[in-house]
Amino acid sequence: MNNTEATRENWNKMARAYEDFNTGDDSYSACIEWPTIKKMLPELSGKRVLDVGCGTGIFTFLLEQYNPKRLVGIDLSEEMLKIAEEKKEARNSIASFIAGDAAKTAKYIDEKFDFIFSSTTTHYITDLNEMFTALSAMLEKNGEMIFSIIHPVYSAQYPKAHGERFPEDEEWVVDYLNHSERAYIQPWIEYNDEIEDFLSKSIHYSMSDYMKAIRQAGLYVDMMEEPAPPTEWEHSTPGRYYSFVETPTYMILKLKKM
Repeated sequence: MNNTEATRENWNKMARAYEDFNTGDDSYSACIEWPTIKKMLPELSGKRVLDVGCGTGIFTFLLEQYNPKRLVGIDLSEEMLKIAEEKKEARNSIASFIAGDAAKTAKYIDEKFDFIFSSTTTHYITDLNEMFTALSAMLEKNGEMIFSIIHPVYSAQYPKAHGERFPEDEEWVVDYLNHSERAYIQPWIEYNDEIEDFLSKSIHYSMSDYMKAIRQAGLYVDMMEEPAPPTEWEHSTPGRYYSFVETPTYMILKLKKM
């Protein structure tokens, strides 16, 4: 089984657990990512929008609130897309969803977009250069992208993979310049009593890896944010609050063509 097939199988298994974990009012997506992304969004009314690695459509439907004329999501996991389609029907949404490898989006979608978005997808991509170059070619001349990525400092602490062995707690240490494959239990699996624990695997990229791939694709960083957790978490869930302050979870990049 190659990396793409393994990733698809992994996400198919945990699609419903992911949806349940990430759609709560206190989810990381709702409380940390989206408030920052909203401030960075360009004008989307009447525009063509692509969501790369859309999963269950969490951000796809948030972007639809800004009245794009075309809205497309692509994801590797068929089970994630089944949930997205259920939500589409319930919302009477204009979104279209395509099953395909986000790293090779142009293989599945032959059109250009005014805005391309992606949340926490890049650390599953084995070739950043290929992905950013392909997406840059799909972007209209004055188009923009926003990529919310797992912060390189955060992904650096993911335990290094040792076959199918589960990592010990003490293996969660920052190892920034080591590009070994990482293996860990996702939080939506760890805290879900209805699903058996299993390993997820991904890639750690450094800040320079991202900057090189972005520049090679003919893009530049227009804005960069490292969102903090909500201040109210300091009192309601101080352990979680200070863990996010110590090790930032997200780095959000707004990109434009050179």
